[in-house]
Amino acid sequence: MRRVTCLPTLEKQRARHFVNAVEAFADECTSAEPGELLNRLRQVKKTLRRTGLDNALNDGTAAEAFALVRELAGRTLTRRHYPCQLMGGWLILNGMLAEMDTGEGKTLTATLPAAIAAMAGIPVHVITTSDYLARRDAENLAPLYRVLGLSVGVVTDDMQTPAERRAAYACDITYTTNKQIGFDYLRDRAGGHTRSRLDRLLQRCGETMQQPVLRGLCFGIIDEADSVLIDEATTPLILARAVKNSPAPEHYGVALACAARLQQGRDYTQHDRRIDLTPHGRE
Repeated sequence: MRRVTCLPTLEKQRARHFVNAVEAFADECTSAEPGELLNRLRQVKKTLRRTGLDNALNDGTAAEAFALVRELAGRTLTRRHYPCQLMGGWLILNGMLAEMDTGEGKTLTATLPAAIAAMAGIPVHVITTSDYLARRDAENLAPLYRVLGLSVGVVTDDMQTPAERRAAYACDITYTTNKQIGFDYLRDRAGGHTRSRLDRLLQRCGETMQQPVLRGLCFGIIDEADSVLIDEATTPLILARAVKNSPAPEHYGVALACAARLQQGRDYTQHDRRIDLTPHGRE
């Protein structure tokens, strides 16, 4: 696994220690009855919500959570996470880039940090490069997330209404593309949507307000990060919409004809970055 060679020595030791801690729970999880496994899962979720994700990474809770997700993935998807996937999940959960070779299973790897963060009560977005991949991964992994007690949604280009998108983003884990989440973020901002204390106060007073589509960008897992963050990042996301009371098309023609009659020096003066009309030009 190439990414491990890029880690500092201390981080390598931490990653391997974490994988060993997950493996230590393997026998217990494998031999556990379904009811016992779900009881342990409920306890781990309570701990994650109470102590938070950062503490869970240091007190062993995250390792047990990884082991439970791994075992339930084996029982629901008939696929268990390999050690390289456990390490990849740990790296992502710690905010690092995980470079994985073809065949190492990026999609299954992402279920570990996605599930643990969601169980801690953090809204999770898994960001892919196409609607097809977002829909496929959400559908294929839904059985695992359901048994973990987590809801999963998907946002694609064919979802037209804000209500549909809002419902999908309200799920514990949402699969979407960089373009969809980028445009939804811009639309929320352009509409003046904020998650401020004033908004919540107005809601309590019974004021009706159009709600934002997103509920924050708290935790994102980016598939093909080099493509999304480097290659496609050079293409700007631009919103366009009609403006009320905008000038009629013929007004632009009149303005262009007037501008053509202006003479430099008499009607305007030109500077490095601006043009100023003279009194004669204003007349």
